[in-house]
Amino acid sequence: MKTALVTGGTRGIGLGIANSLARDGYALVLGYNSNHDAAKESEAKLREAYGVEVATVAGDTAKPETMAKLFDVVRERFDNKLTAFVHNAGLYVGVTTPSTEGQPNPMDPDFEKVWEYYQLVYPRAFKRGLNAALACEGLRHVVAISSPGCNATQPPQVSYEAPGQGKSAMEFLVRLHARALAPKGITVNCVIPGYTQTGAWQGVLANTPMTEEMLEGMMQASTPMQRWLQTSEIGNAVAFLCSDQAKAVTGVALPVDGGLHLVG
Repeated sequence: MKTALVTGGTRGIGLGIANSLARDGYALVLGYNSNHDAAKESEAKLREAYGVEVATVAGDTAKPETMAKLFDVVRERFDNKLTAFVHNAGLYVGVTTPSTEGQPNPMDPDFEKVWEYYQLVYPRAFKRGLNAALACEGLRHVVAISSPGCNATQPPQVSYEAPGQGKSAMEFLVRLHARALAPKGITVNCVIPGYTQTGAWQGVLANTPMTEEMLEGMMQASTPMQRWLQTSEIGNAVAFLCSDQAKAVTGVALPVDGGLHLVG
């Protein structure tokens, strides 16, 4: 049996990843923050559609105890066997999601408090999860989900400074561990989604001066394919990287963005 642990895996891009992995026969351990109703609904739909075992675990991925709970499930329900670890946690506090307990106020003038949170939820959580995954049996694939403009091959997104610095550090860890783990046959890669049709954009519209018309225009101007991506397209890319078809692919930051990375 193949097993995958996906952080942030019950809504949006995470649900797209979960669907694609379940379709390919993966049993799933899915992390989510606090929307219990959405998690229960996604869990039931995945089981019904694909006939795989699914477990969901609540908690902020920035907290060490949340990652510990996720791996407790791997040990207790899946005999400590894990084939793939996918770090999909992603949010922009105060923009795509409201601030909750333990998360920083994005307008706090002390930038270090804000930066520290994104260090916790991106590179530190990735490293913490990777260490735990390596302690499991059968790890073969590791995938991190990043964002546009967080590496040297894409123009930086000026408005994305706080979370972007965290994802940049995570992408470095992807390359570092891809090299270190290659002799063991473990692949470590990164996927960079573009404008993907998820509920997170409703938060952007609610918390910024942007209108639907402005958002649509920005997507059209920035994406050569001039269309929204579907979460299934991101999920299919992750599923490919978590398959034997990609066993020689490692250390890659793969844009799945309709050509967004081509636009300066």
